[in-house]
Amino acid sequence: MLSIEDSKTRWEFFQKHQWVSPEFSDSPVFHSWQRCVKQMNAYDWSRPHIASGFTLASLKRRTERVINCAVTVVEDTYDLLREEKLLLLVTDDNGCVMFTIGHPELESKMEALGIKVGCFLSEDKIGTNAVSFAIDTNMPCEVFAGDHFKRELHDIASAAAPVIDTFGKLRGTIMLVRHAGEYMRENLAIASSCAKEVSLQLHIQNEQENMNRLQSAHSAALEYMDDGIISWDGENLISYISHQTEKLLSVHGNDLLERDIFTVIRFAPNILSSIKQGEMVRRRQTTFEIDGRFIEAIVTYRCISDGIHLLFIHPLDKFREMIQQQVVGSAKYTFDSLPVVSQQMKHVIKVARRALKTQAPILITGEEGVGKTGLAMAIHNESAYGEGPFITLNCRSTNPHQLLRDVLGSDEGEGQLSKFELAQNGTLYVENIELLGPELQAALLKLLKTGLVSRSDSQRLISVKFQLITSTTVNIGDQVSQGSFSRQLYYDISANELHVPPIRKRKEDIEHMILKLLSNYEQRHHVAIEVDKKVKEALLNFHWSGNNSELRNHIERILLNRSSNYIELEDIPDEIRLYSPQESVVTISVMTLEDVEKQAIIEAWRVYGGRMQEMAKALDIGRTTLWRKVKKYQLVDMMESD
Repeated sequence: MLSIEDSKTRWEFFQKHQWVSPEFSDSPVFHSWQRCVKQMNAYDWSRPHIASGFTLASLKRRTERVINCAVTVVEDTYDLLREEKLLLLVTDDNGCVMFTIGHPELESKMEALGIKVGCFLSEDKIGTNAVSFAIDTNMPCEVFAGDHFKRELHDIASAAAPVIDTFGKLRGTIMLVRHAGEYMRENLAIASSCAKEVSLQLHIQNEQENMNRLQSAHSAALEYMDDGIISWDGENLISYISHQTEKLLSVHGNDLLERDIFTVIRFAPNILSSIKQGEMVRRRQTTFEIDGRFIEAIVTYRCISDGIHLLFIHPLDKFREMIQQQVVGSAKYTFDSLPVVSQQMKHVIKVARRALKTQAPILITGEEGVGKTGLAMAIHNESAYGEGPFITLNCRSTNPHQLLRDVLGSDEGEGQLSKFELAQNGTLYVENIELLGPELQAALLKLLKTGLVSRSDSQRLISVKFQLITSTTVNIGDQVSQGSFSRQLYYDISANELHVPPIRKRKEDIEHMILKLLSNYEQRHHVAIEVDKKVKEALLNFHWSGNNSELRNHIERILLNRSSNYIELEDIPDEIRLYSPQESVVTISVMTLEDVEKQAIIEAWRVYGGRMQEMAKALDIGRTTLWRKVKKYQLVDMMESD
């Protein structure tokens, strides 16, 4: 390193001649002088630009993390070197001083020059300086005495080092300033060590934040999973129980931690065997015992590489609901896609289109398997609620207590939405509504009257709006008479009643369905199937007590077991082939009670000219009951045409 006098002599030579000795001509200092001489006077001092007020506050906010780390580092460094006259400065990536600490005498001297918090140590204002070099080169730099372009700085020496973050980006600098006569080459190492320490602290903070983000995402994922999770180590000691597990198993996690998993849970033999052998179990339905209680669930088990065992407990009700929604959601029925061509069903669809305009509840009646669900889906997709969900509720599928909770929902814990809320802006399809209990009948009636519903354990009123479609296989009117079904609810849900006749009374639809099933099979398997005329007659004349479901089942079996692509009588089941046509003749010759009732209404209409009051009196029934039966037997159009 040159002496102070030698550095000043070189500077004076440059100021007079604008050139230097060859060995100094490639120096960064000389290149800086060449830039500075074009824009400033070396003998006049100009105070640097100062940021203050809102601007300085904004700069500090932008570099808050760097400043906080750097302040701690330079304060600790200054405490170690307090006996020496030095000044430590922290700048941002633009060279703006953010913090200073040091000997009062040196600090006062620098402040007199305007070098303080808020000033910019830029070459174009104060000339050659260490901070500008560090920012330009991303390397530690030092400027000694006469190396400064401005004469006012010749009695100091400085060393600066860049602060580089994890991504290699410049975040600021650390500068050390001394009187030139007290400067030592070790000062550059001190500045560099401070900058590296700040960079390390920034890296540690960044890693901690990444870990915190991952931990937060991990915790959030576990918190909002429907599945419960239990983990245990190689010694079978429980190490983790998720919040959802506590709810599903009705346990307190802290009570089970560090306990042997096999003393807490008694697994079924097949699951236990898989766990003992480390074999993966994927979504297997099982029952296990905990605290003397038997839990039914679907479980997944796996042992990961570090010897940790994971057991996922899938809630059975959620699993079933998901499957149900997937099945329902995949069926896109419309009125045109329904497999019907008969006049009876065309009339049903015609009435259904009218019912859609009223937006009132719709009741679908008919035997098991006649296609009530398909019709309900078609109504949903053709209605104003077609873009919303199609939620099904089968009153026969669960016990009354569970049905009550499933339908009304609960506010307990994180809460469970009611079926009414799930159907918001869509359709709720209630099958076998005759099995609905008194409490749910009252809730449904209240909903139809007010548009409001309360969950099972709450008085909070929730507003809902959806299309209600119900179905039944029985005459609910009889249940109303017996007092097992609410009369008022029956009137409300049957405002639009659609009766789907059995397919034995719709031979055109039987033939149409058979042809459609054959066509679908031919397209799937790339074959051509012919059906003997006698086979068609046997299929059309069969009773089909199971309606659509039975027909599809038999056709699929016939296609699977056929001896060739030409189907003959020998290819169809004996119960169909040997079915006696005389049985159907006898059946047709005897009128059902419904046929008798229908003919009685038609005759009363003819006798009394359509005067409902007189017709009801003659038939010994109420006017409302008469009108319901007129709609049930689809006599409205006939009577209107008269």
